[in-house]
Amino acid sequence: MTTPLQPFPPIPPGERDRLAALQRYELLDTPAEAAFDRITRLAAKLLKVPIALISLIDHDRQWFKSRIGLAVQETPREHAFCHHALESDALFVVGDARVDPRFATNPLVTGDPHIRFYAGAPLRTADGMALGTICVIDNEPRPPLSPEEEEALRDLSAMVMAHIEARRAVGYLHPVTSLSNRFRFLADLDALLGDRAGRERTADSAPPVTIVVVDAAASHQYAELTRVLGQVCADAFEIDAARRIADCLPANTKLYHLSPARFACILTRAAEPAGMLDRLGVGIRHPFHYDGVPIGTSGGIGIVDNPGDGTGSVELLRAATSAAYQSLEEQKPWCAYDAARDRASLRAFSLLRSLTDAIGANSGGQLHVVFQPKVDLRTHACVGAEALLRWTHPELGPISPGEFVPLAERTALVRSLTEWVIDTVLVQVAQWRHRGIDLPVSINISMLDLAASDFAERVEAMLRRHGVQADWIDFEVTESALMTDRAEVDRQLGKLGSLGIEVEIDDFGTGQSALSYLKDIPATAVKIDQRFIRSLASERSDQIMVRSTIEMAHELGYQVVAEGVETREVFDWLRQHGCDFGQGYLFSRPLAPQAFEGWVTAGAFRPDLLACPAAEASRF
Repeated sequence: MTTPLQPFPPIPPGERDRLAALQRYELLDTPAEAAFDRITRLAAKLLKVPIALISLIDHDRQWFKSRIGLAVQETPREHAFCHHALESDALFVVGDARVDPRFATNPLVTGDPHIRFYAGAPLRTADGMALGTICVIDNEPRPPLSPEEEEALRDLSAMVMAHIEARRAVGYLHPVTSLSNRFRFLADLDALLGDRAGRERTADSAPPVTIVVVDAAASHQYAELTRVLGQVCADAFEIDAARRIADCLPANTKLYHLSPARFACILTRAAEPAGMLDRLGVGIRHPFHYDGVPIGTSGGIGIVDNPGDGTGSVELLRAATSAAYQSLEEQKPWCAYDAARDRASLRAFSLLRSLTDAIGANSGGQLHVVFQPKVDLRTHACVGAEALLRWTHPELGPISPGEFVPLAERTALVRSLTEWVIDTVLVQVAQWRHRGIDLPVSINISMLDLAASDFAERVEAMLRRHGVQADWIDFEVTESALMTDRAEVDRQLGKLGSLGIEVEIDDFGTGQSALSYLKDIPATAVKIDQRFIRSLASERSDQIMVRSTIEMAHELGYQVVAEGVETREVFDWLRQHGCDFGQGYLFSRPLAPQAFEGWVTAGAFRPDLLACPAAEASRF
């Protein structure tokens, strides 16, 4: 019997200051640096371990500035061994995580990277703030560190902090443009805000403060520019962008270079800056010429006025950056900070943090799975079900999958979420099979799942663990999921097929390459998206598209599932035109496991009641 995972240590009283210090060092989400990588390689060699990390402990994650022997860039903070190492100056050592009650059921122990041994030394600033750790990891248990090994790990920690401090002490100038950098911007803005507050207290007139952030190119465009034409070209682009931006600014306005392709300035004049911003919007969108070749980019400009309520420099910069992102996204010359839009972004971030908790062992059942029947349109028999994830937030109530699933797909959290769903469904399928309910269940998977090189192996391991045969489940994959890393997707689909797991192409007709996928993807069925089905009885264009899709899919050997079947008219049309299976409220709403079992046992779908769809819907 395994010991339940213990909660990680309580957040220390100085956590807010610690996180602020971590932000000031500008380490999180930065590119790899050779100096740090040399230290981690040295740690792995000296301690004779396969994994060595420089781990930074953020609010809800640990992020690896440098990593040797580990593929992932970050993990949830609640899973982090390094979180425990922040508590004191002493080394934190775990000889065998499998027998340590704090870690025995930790996902990093029971799954990749299968941690058995861990030793970490905190990375402390001169004023005692712990930014994270340098740690070494082995997948085999080990005895305590020798005095020489302890000394080596402490020395490595000191080397990391020396480089971090040296990195910060390089100065306040950007190395490419020689403009003041982000540290100088925040320091100058703090000083200006402090002076403004002092004037207000003495009744002196304080000039208004407006922060302007300029993204000279979208981040992916800058990365592509660097990849294709090299860093020399990227540097030339930034120098040119700085010149064009400076030409549009009021006289004596200082320009800052915050990060790749991102600039900022502080306006203290009372005049309305709209005209200047319009000129600036035109200026940054002029093509950049390199070796005679014009290179176009998308730019964004965001502004925020200091509300005078004590808002700090970091928050004002974040607000202006949010507005610049909106400008770039909506292709507007510039955008003022929109508090309502920002609240939506903060809600998204809050939901991601809460979703991490919901997946955990002590979530209180926030997540659950419901099952919607699939019906054979010819025989009216139930031929399976689709598993649908639901989340009831403890404070916000039900959260739509349409809101939280896309958020999870933008992060590494989607892997844990998918595994939770698969694990839950396999438990339920095994129980149903023992009770004689022999129906396959479809599980939705994400593009990031198929892009993972070990996805099929993890699925196979879960099938063995639950005693479930591969043909008791199948996977539904959206077309967008199939358009990412095509080579890896093909490999994973091939491995799933060799296990005996069938694949359906979900939401068919909404992607960009439907015909290509019908030809190339080893699927057995396509599911026509409900937007084409719901108005099928009245929309001629939908009828043409659905009829041609059914005929084409059948010619290629696919079965066809229609989702969103809600009326008798749509049911009759689909059956008349040869659609194989249907799913929707006409047959049943998504049901809890026990209700689904009762629905199947009671005989499920009754075609004789179709004359009264409303009564049928209320019955289920």
